[in-house]
Amino acid sequence: MRALILALTIAFSPLVLADWQVDSSYSRVSFVTVKRGNKADVQYFSTVTGVIDQHGRARLALPYESLDNTLALQTERMREVLFKADQYPEAIITSQIDLSTWEQMPIGSIRQEKMDLELELNGQKQRLKADVSVTRIGETMVQVSTLQPVLVKAVDFSLTEGLDKLKEIASIPSITPEVPVVVLLTLRQVPTPT
Repeated sequence: MRALILALTIAFSPLVLADWQVDSSYSRVSFVTVKRGNKADVQYFSTVTGVIDQHGRARLALPYESLDNTLALQTERMREVLFKADQYPEAIITSQIDLSTWEQMPIGSIRQEKMDLELELNGQKQRLKADVSVTRIGETMVQVSTLQPVLVKAVDFSLTEGLDKLKEIASIPSITPEVPVVVLLTLRQVPTPT
């Protein structure tokens, strides 16, 4: 009988049969572009959606409609000319996570990890690596942040033509073809329906 009670307790604990869902209110993906050699602009996605399922399969979506840098015209050009948002409405990041390490972390603890990612952008996929910090901030909450920016190169995603068009439209001599990307994700554990 005691074994049955223990099994039921484990089966219905918050750490079993649960997905980790991105809390968009406390998550941000941002990057810096430099034009004319010395003018830097911060771009960011105000909405980040995604889930890590029970098997550790992670999928994040960055919808281009949420891309912003406080300059409406420039943001619109980035969406339409560079990212071709009408064809590719979002960037996708996928990864495989070892959830057992997260679930064993005491509240308040921090660990560093190396993550292998796949970024899908402009119809192209590339593998990237990221050094991240994982913080267990609550019983059912984890925060993941990059320890250093992840560098994304335009040439790897066939974005150089779009960059050339942006330079022509804006009459500027240069836009850096490589950008540092910074990620902050807050994830909440949500039981999945049985």
